[in-house]
Amino acid sequence: MCGWYSIADLSLNFSFSDASGAVRIWYYTGATLESRLLATHREYTVQNREDGRRFSRRAVFNQLLACSCSLDARRFVTGGEDCHIRVYDLEQQESVRTLGLSCASERVDGHVMRICALKYHPRGSEDEEYSHIFVSGGWDDTLHVWDDRFEHSLWMFAGPHISGSDALDIEPFSNTILTSSWRHDKTLLQVWKFSDRILSQIRGTTGTLDGEVNITDSSIMRIEEVIREKPIAEIPQESFEVRSKGYVAKWIGDSYIAFGGSDANVLRIMTRGKPRTVATVSDIPNGVFSLAYIPSISDDLKKPIQMAFAAGPKVYIIRLDQK
Repeated sequence: MCGWYSIADLSLNFSFSDASGAVRIWYYTGATLESRLLATHREYTVQNREDGRRFSRRAVFNQLLACSCSLDARRFVTGGEDCHIRVYDLEQQESVRTLGLSCASERVDGHVMRICALKYHPRGSEDEEYSHIFVSGGWDDTLHVWDDRFEHSLWMFAGPHISGSDALDIEPFSNTILTSSWRHDKTLLQVWKFSDRILSQIRGTTGTLDGEVNITDSSIMRIEEVIREKPIAEIPQESFEVRSKGYVAKWIGDSYIAFGGSDANVLRIMTRGKPRTVATVSDIPNGVFSLAYIPSISDDLKKPIQMAFAAGPKVYIIRLDQK
């Protein structure tokens, strides 16, 4: 199960999706009678045939693994087993578009294996140019950058094997993407630079009557460009450590980053810049699959940071004391 929320007028719109293919949209105002279920949808798998994309006639539900809500609280996206992304309109409370890989062999503009993580760009809360932009990751060792008005992805990074819904995160000020991969590797985390060329593509688009955008073939990233894209930074595992497969990559405020994973079953908090471990949670019976924290609204840099992480059937509450 995954969930996301948007805040508008002091109320919350929740969207939940699960392995049965169900998407539920809730209106929540607290423990009041006004809180209610607004809509329920079932997603069916999309199958690719030589005659083009079509929806399966058999009742095969799509196993949903990720969702994210736009920062303007107007849309959310879901992704999962069938490699496609659905865009939902929160006002209409229904799916308005399905995104996926094109049939062109010279392009890399969609996923070919299950999608495990989705994240709208946090700059979308203040910058209209970013309000439709989100990033996806999955089992096919790729990250894709999308505009939710266009059917195919605009950009791709090759390398990260994303298996957790919290395995990618976006830092708005440096405009970088943080990832952790579910593989035995010497690297804990990788940092990727969000390319300004993506926005230049969108500025050159033309509008259509149904609100979608047309992007020219020349603006789509080609395979040879993908090969040249490399992370701008990598955070290695220590040589003496038990190798840990990553499920969590998270920017924590302005000063820290977090990694969580399985095998070694560890949560590690590190400083930014020159990464140095400042806190570790280990000796837990299950891998760390998800992490959330409460952003500080004060200027007190020494105020403790409250966090919660999920490991197996339990949720752990922790506090990081800043020095």
